[in-house]
Amino acid sequence: MRVKFVIVGVLLLLALSIAIIAAVATIQAFQGLQQQNALVNSGDVRTVSDWMTIPYIARTYHVPEDYLYQWLHITGVQKPQHVTLRLLAARYHRTVGDLVHSVQAAIRAYRAHSPPAKKTPGSGTGTQHLAGLLGRVLL
Repeated sequence: MRVKFVIVGVLLLLALSIAIIAAVATIQAFQGLQQQNALVNSGDVRTVSDWMTIPYIARTYHVPEDYLYQWLHITGVQKPQHVTLRLLAARYHRTVGDLVHSVQAAIRAYRAHSPPAKKTPGSGTGTQHLAGLLGRVLL
């Protein structure tokens, strides 16, 4: 009976330890996501990643899609709409890092030569838009 009690106790401690480790990892992942989101909202081009598509980048960083395609020398009747930068790099025989850096340079160049986009009521993040709607309803 005593051996069973010790084994159950050890297993409970092990389960508790694993739960604590998982909770800490979850909290750290959430904090990293918040930091990444803050950088994206501030327009930091360092957040451009290889999983992104050209239309997503254009919307997120307020740069015309056609400008990005021209900068990357992607021409043709049908431009790849839902293809990640990783797949574009493979298709055009470039390294992923080179393509990401090219997109970052394109965004910087566009911003340097274009006036900043004006914020429209629906152009903020979903949370900002929802807060604005809620504020109007409550007033």
